[in-house]
Amino acid sequence: MKEFKAYDIRGIYRQDIDEKLAYKIGFFIPRVLNADKVLIGRDMRDSSPGLFDALAEGIMDAGANVFDAGLTTTPMIYWGTAKYSFPASVQITASHNPAEYNGFKVSGPDAAPVGYDTGLKDIEKLIVNNADMIPAEKRGFYRALDYRDTYLDFLRQ
Repeated sequence: MKEFKAYDIRGIYRQDIDEKLAYKIGFFIPRVLNADKVLIGRDMRDSSPGLFDALAEGIMDAGANVFDAGLTTTPMIYWGTAKYSFPASVQITASHNPAEYNGFKVSGPDAAPVGYDTGLKDIEKLIVNNADMIPAEKRGFYRALDYRDTYLDFLRQ
C-alpha cells in the first residue's frame, strides 16, 4: 500500500486515505502496539474530524480506550504521549503536504516514533491480508483529554 511510508501513513484524502482505512488502522494499532489506551490529536484539515471518528471507532472496537486531545500540533501529541504514559498515540495530519492530503503519525511508549520497520509494516500486513476484525467483547471507551494549559506551562518553562 503506497500510503504506508517510512515514518507515517499519508496520502490524498478519499483517494489514498479514507474513513474505511482509518477504522482498520485504528482497529489494529492496539494489537500491534500492545496498547490498552491511545491518545489521538488532529490538525485543522477538513478531513481530520471524519478520520478521527473512524480511527477512534476502530480503536474502541478493538477493546482499547480513546483519549481525544482535540486540535493539536504533532509536538503536543508527542509530549502528551510521554507525559501521561500512553502506550500509543496518533496525530492525524499530513504535516507540510497540501490540504487535500491527510495521514497518521503513530507513536509508542515515551513518544517513540512508530515507523515502517517498527510497526507500520505489521499494521499494513494485517490490512492487506484482511485479518479478522472481530470486535472485542468489552468495547473501549472515549474520553476527552484537554491538557493544553499544562502543555503551554511546560513550553513557558
